[in-house]
Amino acid sequence: MHVNMLKADVGQLEKAVNVLITRPRLIRREYWVSQIDSLLELPSISMLERQRLCALLDLLGTVAAD
Repeated sequence: MHVNMLKADVGQLEKAVNVLITRPRLIRREYWVSQIDSLLELPSISMLERQRLCALLDLLGTVAAD
């Protein structure tokens, strides 16, 4: 996957999760976790993008626990 496309994908996921954590009823947690996990499996992902995605997983875990 091209680096710029990967950054755009991570950015879109980041925006979506940040909106959804303010509206927990809208979260389809499993869907978003699977989207994030699929990006984390890519060998071309940078450390910065990996950190951003892990932070999103943490946010989803916090919301799911509430």
